[in-house]
Amino acid sequence: MNESADRKHKVLFIQPRVPPSFWGMEYVAPYVGHSCPNPPLGILTLASTIAADCDLEIRDENVRPVEFETDAEIVAISGTFLDEFHVSRVVAIASYFRKLGKIVCIGGPVANLTPDDMKAHCDVLFRGEGELTWPQFIKDFKQGAYKDNYVQEEKFDMSQAPVPRIDLISAKDYGAGIVQTTRGCPFSCEFCDIIVVFGRKVRAKPIATVIAELTLWANAGQHMIFFCDDNFVGNRVYVKALLRELIKFNAKRKHPLCFFTQASIDTAKDIELMELMRDANFAGIFVGIESPRKSSLAETLKFQNVCTKDLVEAVHKIQSYGLWVSGGMIVGFDHDDNDIFEEQYNFLQEAGVVRAQLSLLHAVPMTPLYDRIKLDGRLIENQEKLATNIKPLLMTYEEMVKGYIELHKRTYSYDAYLERYLNSLANMKEHTFSGDKPAPTLKNMLALLNVVKFYCLTTDGERRQFFLKMIFGTLKINPHAWKWAIRYATSYIHFQKFIELDILSTEIRLPREMPPQSMPLEELKAS
Repeated sequence: MNESADRKHKVLFIQPRVPPSFWGMEYVAPYVGHSCPNPPLGILTLASTIAADCDLEIRDENVRPVEFETDAEIVAISGTFLDEFHVSRVVAIASYFRKLGKIVCIGGPVANLTPDDMKAHCDVLFRGEGELTWPQFIKDFKQGAYKDNYVQEEKFDMSQAPVPRIDLISAKDYGAGIVQTTRGCPFSCEFCDIIVVFGRKVRAKPIATVIAELTLWANAGQHMIFFCDDNFVGNRVYVKALLRELIKFNAKRKHPLCFFTQASIDTAKDIELMELMRDANFAGIFVGIESPRKSSLAETLKFQNVCTKDLVEAVHKIQSYGLWVSGGMIVGFDHDDNDIFEEQYNFLQEAGVVRAQLSLLHAVPMTPLYDRIKLDGRLIENQEKLATNIKPLLMTYEEMVKGYIELHKRTYSYDAYLERYLNSLANMKEHTFSGDKPAPTLKNMLALLNVVKFYCLTTDGERRQFFLKMIFGTLKINPHAWKWAIRYATSYIHFQKFIELDILSTEIRLPREMPPQSMPLEELKAS
C-alpha cells in the first residue's frame, strides 16, 4: 500500500506582493485600517477544490511576510500580474522554498501568458483555470507520479464552482470581500487577455452559490463586496436574475451589503438593468472607456464603445441611477497623436469620471494586439523598465510618456478631482443612497477620524480647502451622499501619493531604434 496516498499532505498557497498601483490603495492603508483592497480570490478558490484531501494554509505577502518556514510539502504560488516587480517576487519566493526542499508550483496569468519564462523556476507549472488540474495533481502527487506541467484545456463548468475558502484568511485585512459570478466576455477588444484565458462564452455560477459566498463575507464582517467579473453584464438574462436575488438578500439585512463591479458601457442602454443595480445597492461600476476618440476605439475593436453615440451622455445616464462611474483610459493607440492628452482630460472632466485609471497601451503576450505589433516590427521585446512595449506611430516615445505623466498631474490636481466629483454627484442629485448603512465599527470610526485629521489638522491650506469644498459641495448638491464625500477624499490621499511616487518619477528612457520624430501614419506604415 502507498503510505503517501493514505495520509493528508499540506499545501501552502502564496500570493506574492504586487507593486503600488492605482487601485492598490497602499498609500491610504495606514489611515483606513486594512492592508489590501481585496483578498486573493484565485487561491481561495483553488484551495476549495482540494480541501478534503489536504491541510491548507494561505499567505498573502500584500498583508504580511511569506518567506518563513512551513511544514507544507507543496508550495503553490499565484503570479497574477505581468509586472516586473511582481514577477521578480514570484521567482524569489519560488527560489526560497525550493531551497527548503519544497515542491514548488506556479500558476496564474504569469504561467498562462509567459510559460517558457516560468517553467525554469518551479517543479510544476499550471496553465488554464485550475479547478480540474489541481485535484488531479494532488491525486498524482499522492501516487508519487505527478507531472511537471498541467494544462486545463477545457473551460471550467461554473455550475460546479466551489465556494472559496474564506475561512483561511482574516477578512479584516482587506477593504472589501470579493466574488466572481461569471467568466468570459462576449467582446473582442484587441489588447485584452481575458478572452485568451477565459474565452468569449460567458459561463455563470449558480445564483445560490453566489448568495452563499455573500453570506460568508457578511458573516466575516465585510460590508463592501467587489464582483470581479471582467464584464458583470455580459449575460443579461443571468445578471438580471442575480440582481433580483440580491435585492431580496439585502432586504433581509439591517446593514445591506454594498456592491461594486466592472461592466461595459452599453449598460447605459438598458434601463431595467440600471434600475436593478440601483435597487440591489450597487454603488458603482468600473467601465473600460479607453478613449474619447472613436478612431482609436475602432482600431482596438472596442465596438461596444464605438456604437455608443455619446460616451459622455452614457456615463451621465449611468450616474443618474446612483452609480459612481470609474473609468479605464488608455493613450498610445495608433490613432493617438499629441492632441489625445487634452481630449482625454476634457472628456473626464465633462463626464465626471472621478476615479480615472490612466494607462499606456501595452501589448500583453498572446493577445491579438501583441501579435499585430510584433508583426509590424513595433514590439519592444527587451523592455528594460520602459513605460510600454509598443513603439507609437503618431508621436515619439518621449512625447507619449511626457504627455502621459502630465495628464496624471493635471487630472489629479485638487481642482480637477473636485470638479469631477461634484459633476458626478450633480447627476445623482435625486438619489437618496438609502442602502448606504454600514454597521458602525471602531475601525470605521478611526478611519473617519484619521482622514479628517489628515485634511484639517495641517498647515497645507490647499489640502484643507479641498476637503472643505468637497464636504460643503456635497451638502449643497445632495447631503445624502456625505459618506461618499469622505470615501472619495480618502481615495484621493492614495491617488495623490501614487502619482507623486510612482508616476511623476517615471524615467523617460528611449528604446533602441526608435523613430527620431513623429511621422504621418501612412508614411510610418510605408516605412
